[in-house]
Amino acid sequence: MGILLHAPDDSDFDRAFDIFDRLTEKAGKGTHGLTLAVRAPGGCVTATFPWTQTDDGMAASLTELHAFSGLLAVAVSGAHPSGMCMRTLANPETVCGWRFSDGDPLPLTRAEAFDAYATNPNTGEPMVPMPGTEYADAPVIHI
Repeated sequence: MGILLHAPDDSDFDRAFDIFDRLTEKAGKGTHGLTLAVRAPGGCVTATFPWTQTDDGMAASLTELHAFSGLLAVAVSGAHPSGMCMRTLANPETVCGWRFSDGDPLPLTRAEAFDAYATNPNTGEPMVPMPGTEYADAPVIHI
């Protein structure tokens, strides 16, 4: 049968691009990675988007940007439960996250991000966090 995703409309894509712009602005300079998960009938779809932000702009794969922004449009449509996290590669690495409520990305607190990303999703058992990783409050990126 496959995974059944809602088809986003033009306004969903507009919101997704606005949110993406806010997110990359808040991320600042450095090397970052976004992971987005959308749960739908038939399973879960994920997309990742790694990029490096410098004073000169963004270095990234257009193919990965296209796949990520398409799934982000599905998430902001509000049709499916969705969540997103951002890892910033630094010393220490930081992780923050958002949950989508009616298509709006709501920032997770440091504790909520830890709970979300240091828990086995299949068993609910706690997992040991990756060494050198700190969890942080996510910035507000909703419109």
